[in-house]
Amino acid sequence: MNVLKSSGKLLIFLAVLFLSIFSLHAGELRPSGLIFNDYPGSTVVVIDKSACRLMVYKFQESWEMDQVFPCTTGKVDGDKFREGDFKTPIGIYWLNQAWAGWELAQYYGNEANVYGTGAFEVSYPNYYDQVVERKDGNGIWIHGTTKGNPIPTRGCISVSNNNFLELTRSVELGDTPVIIEEKVSFSSSEEIEREQQILLGTIESWRRAWEENDAENYLSYYSDNFLTEKWDASTWRDHKLNVNTQNERRRILINDLSVLKSKNIYHIRFVQTYTSSTLNDVGFKHLFLVKEANGLKIVSENWTPLKQFSASPAFQYAYKESAQNSM
Repeated sequence: MNVLKSSGKLLIFLAVLFLSIFSLHAGELRPSGLIFNDYPGSTVVVIDKSACRLMVYKFQESWEMDQVFPCTTGKVDGDKFREGDFKTPIGIYWLNQAWAGWELAQYYGNEANVYGTGAFEVSYPNYYDQVVERKDGNGIWIHGTTKGNPIPTRGCISVSNNNFLELTRSVELGDTPVIIEEKVSFSSSEEIEREQQILLGTIESWRRAWEENDAENYLSYYSDNFLTEKWDASTWRDHKLNVNTQNERRRILINDLSVLKSKNIYHIRFVQTYTSSTLNDVGFKHLFLVKEANGLKIVSENWTPLKQFSASPAFQYAYKESAQNSM
């Protein structure tokens, strides 16, 4: 039953492919969740579960769909919440690791045949998944297949081996975000630019209030439902008021800003450089915002030290030649 269902989705993919390409170029539409990642050479992977397609968008002077591949996802529809539910998660993720197929075979034996020529690790569950939505599970990959066409999975995203090879030439670990939706919606560039201006203005106002030690203004950007692993809205407020009395002077710089959206949640990631009289650090900051009655509010946030992401040595060796040939 699941195989027939997946085959039907692949037929849908073929049926809508031409119309999708035509409409995207004719109306200058792009995925509604692709708000801001506008750096020359940037790549974003967008997966439409219902249409069984994986799209690669690239930015030069504007966003354009560069590649589109048929894919399969989990055998069960809907958002992933639990390990073993055979669902593919919906949300914003990044590609953090990669392995060659023969390397996976060393770890998993014959079971690794399903992954085909290789696999990218998707950063599920992200921080919001874990803290706010209480999701669990792991091991969600974008991988190849042993057969000519992708096959149904236990939650991963599967493409053909040839398409996986093409994907290795487009993505960059740690820098390429992945938007996974049950059904991808599209908006005009003008609509997204208006949304972009509001969000970028909100982020800058939040940053400035924090830097200028304007505690009440800074805290006004946080939801009453704010939650992290350590703080809720009340304890966060107390913590920040206490910190502000200790660090009267600080500087906050934002670089490599990315603003993406899924399930009406804005996932904002940037490199944060923080300098004060007592602390200096650089790391990835993740902010999660939602629209509330009184404006955009931060419902969770997380900071992690800056790190370099790299594929396994086996993956780098296996795909070195293909990468060079694509240059």
